[in-house]
Amino acid sequence: MLTIRMVKVEGEAERAVEPSVAPAAFARREDLGDLRANTLWTGSAEALEVLGLRRGEEATAPQLGAAIAGRHVASGAQARVDGDAYDLTFTVPASISWVWAQGDPALRVDVERAVLAGAHRSVEHLVRTRPLVDGTEPGHGFAAALALHVAGTTQASPEPPPPLLHVHIYLVGVLDASEELRGPNHEALYEDSLTREGGAVGRAALAQDLRELGFDIMPGTGRGGRSFEITGVPEGLLLVGQSADKGCAGLGEETERDYSNPNFWE
Repeated sequence: MLTIRMVKVEGEAERAVEPSVAPAAFARREDLGDLRANTLWTGSAEALEVLGLRRGEEATAPQLGAAIAGRHVASGAQARVDGDAYDLTFTVPASISWVWAQGDPALRVDVERAVLAGAHRSVEHLVRTRPLVDGTEPGHGFAAALALHVAGTTQASPEPPPPLLHVHIYLVGVLDASEELRGPNHEALYEDSLTREGGAVGRAALAQDLRELGFDIMPGTGRGGRSFEITGVPEGLLLVGQSADKGCAGLGEETERDYSNPNFWE
């Protein structure tokens, strides 16, 4: 699923890089020494350059705080001409989190990369196809940070909560036709079908990457049959509610209007 909320500077950057919700916090003995960053910059080179950033580099808290405010991360100069930053949260099916939790270190790396790639494809598609520049035209590039988190559910239980992989996509700006960095248009972001469409694109990319890793995919699951699961995961684990704990605000349900593609799972 994909959800959206506006973000402000205060506390947001620190929450994004919080160690207790990063994959490394769930490391086992055999995983120790794995120091992969859980926050990375993504987007187009031109948009990232406006903020003094490069794709693939770790997004630190000071950098993310500056970018959310629309400032250049080195000089502090205002780089985004208007608007706000938004968190588009991409949450994966429960079976993926279970496979990640059970996997060896190499598999965990592969699953994390697939989840991050799905989140990137989701936001990239929306920037290219939705009128996020002034509500009139698609973006010509974008700057965003991807924060991969693992959080338990809010369901009351005496047992430790299961992991729930999700990515906070901090969309800090989109390029207009004159290559100025703008805040994404609020009305366009909250158009009824946007989260369904963005979520569908991200899930499709994720499902394909998982197939290439050798997993069998069971389509047509979830609300309205729009999601999927990895086959072979114990059925009871698939009933885990798709909401993260209060430490990761913003997870919720996509908008009600369906985005359907009859060839989506073919």
